[in-house]
Amino acid sequence: MMTCAGAPLLVIGENSLGWTYAGNVLIISGFGLLWQGVRVFYNQKPLWVIQGLLVSLVAVALILFGSRQAANNLIIATGQLFTVSFTVWTLLTNGQRHAGTWVASGAFGVLVLGQSAEAITNILQLLNFLDAETYYQYAAWFLVAAIIGTSIANLGFLLMAVDQLKSELQVLAMRDELTSLPNLRALNERLPLIEKRAKRLQRPVTVLMMDLDKFKTINDNYGHFAGDHALKHLAQILQQSITHQGVHETGFLARIGGDEFCILIPDADLKTATNVAENLARTVADTPFNWKHNRLTLAASIGLTHWSPSQGTSLSESLSDADSYLLQTKRNSQHQQKPFKITTYQSPPAKLA
Repeated sequence: MMTCAGAPLLVIGENSLGWTYAGNVLIISGFGLLWQGVRVFYNQKPLWVIQGLLVSLVAVALILFGSRQAANNLIIATGQLFTVSFTVWTLLTNGQRHAGTWVASGAFGVLVLGQSAEAITNILQLLNFLDAETYYQYAAWFLVAAIIGTSIANLGFLLMAVDQLKSELQVLAMRDELTSLPNLRALNERLPLIEKRAKRLQRPVTVLMMDLDKFKTINDNYGHFAGDHALKHLAQILQQSITHQGVHETGFLARIGGDEFCILIPDADLKTATNVAENLARTVADTPFNWKHNRLTLAASIGLTHWSPSQGTSLSESLSDADSYLLQTKRNSQHQQKPFKITTYQSPPAKLA
């Protein structure tokens, strides 16, 4: 809107320096806002001080030196060069370079070339190396470069917005809405990558299946909001615990449905993975949560299996094994009467160890 408002002012004020200066300042400010908009798009803070300083310098230069048309053109071209160059720099140094980024950067590259030629030819005019008649033979091409560059850049921005929307939708599709953990879809996508790495390095992977004991009791006694809070509480505990145990960087934690969570631990031997499972169960039991003045203690059951590339089965099959061990753990602990208890994990059979 600022650049569109600036153009009529240039036409109206053809014989008035004041209107000409105002139109040019609006155009420079518009390009500056474009730069700030790109920064905000990449979640960066807008640099209002730098933009204000740049626009002020352009305004002062126009007042002091802009009486000659060549000087006026040079000042505006230089101002646009700075703002557009800053925009291109922001585009190419932030985030992933999708098609929209390249389109916008290439379009602004055309604008930079046009404004560079504008600046050079006006410098030559001021130095009396180029007459005005010769300059105007090329000036239209500089304007065409600016119009084409800006128009195509808008297409690039549209593509960037579409790319970002697709990325956000992909993240949403891979995240559990309640706990913000990866979901079952994300687990299924990660499994082949972990298995491929394990086969390449010939290293084992431990699969842990965990769920809350008597989770239905929480929902029945305190309501489903309390159950949701318990799941978020558990997710936070698991994240903190696996980070504390050094599993976070190589491991993978996901909520795969209801109160069931899956943890993959690459490179760990059976003893280490067992210790991780015990520590997880103990931490859950030792970390109660508050719900409407009620202090609730949770307990988790864990099923554990140890997968090796030499087994001849896929890693995904181990999820079913771990889930079976989880069910066995819960059956073995049913004789305990405490509503929220800690139960032991089920060790894998000898052939999997």
